Amino acid sequence: MESLLLTNLEILSNKEGDSILVENSVIASIGREEALKRRAKASVKIIDCKGFYAIPGLGDAHVHLLSYGLYKNRLDLSKTASIEDIKKLVAEKAEEIGPGKWIVGRGWDQEKLVEKRAPNRWDLDEAAPRNPVLLYRVCGHVAVANGYALRIAGIDENTEDPRGGRFGREDGRISGVLYGKAVEIVEEKIEKPSIREAAELIADVLSEAASYGLVELHAMSVDEYEFKVLDFMDKTGMLKLRIKAYLETDFGNVRYGKRGRNLEICGIKVIADGSFGARTAYLRAPYSDAPNTKGELLIDAARLAVIFKSAEERGLEVAVHAIGDGAIEEVLKAVRKSGFKKARIEHASLTPPDIIERIAELEIPVSVQPHFILSDWWIAERLGARRTRWVYAYKSLLARGVKVMGSSDAPVEPLNPWLGIYAAVDRGRREKLNIWRFSNQEALGTREALQLYLNTENRCLKEGEIADIAVIKFSPFAQSDVRENRVILVTVDGRIVYCRI
Repeated sequence: MESLLLTNLEILSNKEGDSILVENSVIASIGREEALKRRAKASVKIIDCKGFYAIPGLGDAHVHLLSYGLYKNRLDLSKTASIEDIKKLVAEKAEEIGPGKWIVGRGWDQEKLVEKRAPNRWDLDEAAPRNPVLLYRVCGHVAVANGYALRIAGIDENTEDPRGGRFGREDGRISGVLYGKAVEIVEEKIEKPSIREAAELIADVLSEAASYGLVELHAMSVDEYEFKVLDFMDKTGMLKLRIKAYLETDFGNVRYGKRGRNLEICGIKVIADGSFGARTAYLRAPYSDAPNTKGELLIDAARLAVIFKSAEERGLEVAVHAIGDGAIEEVLKAVRKSGFKKARIEHASLTPPDIIERIAELEIPVSVQPHFILSDWWIAERLGARRTRWVYAYKSLLARGVKVMGSSDAPVEPLNPWLGIYAAVDRGRREKLNIWRFSNQEALGTREALQLYLNTENRCLKEGEIADIAVIKFSPFAQSDVRENRVILVTVDGRIVYCRI
C-alpha cells in the first residue's frame, strides 16, 4: 500500500503538528510538514488539505444496510401529511409500473397525518387495487398491506397472530396493519434483488456513509441473504468501509470472527419490544396517552438468558433492541441471571435513574440514536412529563460511566451523523419541542456528542493507530451548528475512500 502524507491541517490529536504521515495502514507520525516529508518515502502521495480539520473516522453503531439501500429506491413517505397524500403516491406508482408488481414504501407516521391514524388495507385498495402494496411505518416495526398483498401472503380473517407479532383488526376484520413478526409474513413474498443488484444498493449506502466521515458501520439484523451479499462485496473489493455484522437469531450456528478484509461477524440481534411511535415499546407503567396498554414484550428475561448462553459458547455478542424501561429491565435481569458479559442494548430510550444505575453496574454498552429526539416530537404526550425527563438520557448515562455509542438506525433516521450530533447538543431547543422543556439537563456539549461517534477509544488521532481519518471543513468546536459541516476526505486503513479536495 502506498504511503500518504496529509498536510496543511488542524488536527484533533494528542500531539502537535500540521501533517499526518500514513504508512502500512497506520498513522506513522503526526508532526510538521517539512519533517514528515524528510521521513516519508520518495513515492509518498501528498495531499494539501487547505487548512481543514482532521478527526478520527466516525462510526455508526446501528444501521440496516440492505433495508436502507432498498429504501432509497422505494416510495419515500416521510413527508406525507395525510392518508390522501399516501394514496396519491401509491396510485402514481401503480400507474408507472403497471398491474401485478409490488409497491413498497416507507416513512409514514400517523402522528404527522391529519387523520391521526394509520392507513389501512381499504385505503390502499382504493389507490392500487391491482398491485400488492406494503408500506412500512417510519420505525419499521409496523407496516400496512393492501388486500392484494394479504391474499398473496395467505392472510385472511381466520389467520392467527404469529408469535412476536399481530394483525390489526377493525370490527373483527383484518385491517392490513401489521405489527412485529406479522410484517415478515408479507415481506417474505416480495422478490429479493439478485446478489449483484443488492450489492450495488449497499455500495451506494457505503458511498453516502463515507461522504459523512463514517468508516465503520454496525450492520444489524443481517439475515443469510444479506450476509451473502456482504460476503460477496468483501471478496470483490466492494466493501470499502468496515462492517461489523449482527445476525438474525435464526441465522444458524455461526461463531465470532473476521470473514475477510472488512467484514466481521460480531454477534446476533434480538428484539425485546417495539417502538414508542407504535406504542409497542414495553413500559413498566401504561402509556400516558393510552392508559389501556404498556406496549408489547416480545422476549422475557428467561428466554434471553438462554440466548445469552448459546451466544457465549460461540464467542458472540448479543445486541438487544429494548426501548421501553420494561423491556430494558428484562435485559438487565437476564444479564444478571446469566452472568453474560457481551450484551449490548440497542436504543435504551427510557432510562430512569434505577435503570441507569443497573446498566452502569453491569457495564452494559448502549447504542443510541440522538435524532430520535427530533423525530419523536410527540414523546411528552406519549410518556408524560415525569418519564420524558429520562428519555434519551445520554448525559446521565455518560456521567455513570456507561459506554454510549452513537448511531442512526437508518433507514429509520438519517444516516448523516452530523445530524445526530446536532440533535444530541440542541435537543429540540431550536425546534421548541417539549422534550427540551422537560429534559434539557440531558443536552450534551459538542465534544461529548462528537465522541459518541468517534471510532476510537482515544477520542483523537494518535500515532500507531489504524489510519481511519476524516478531514472536515470546520472544527466542530468552533461552529454554532454542526449540521453545516462538510467532509472533505476520508481514509479507512490508510486507503482513501472519499475525496473532495
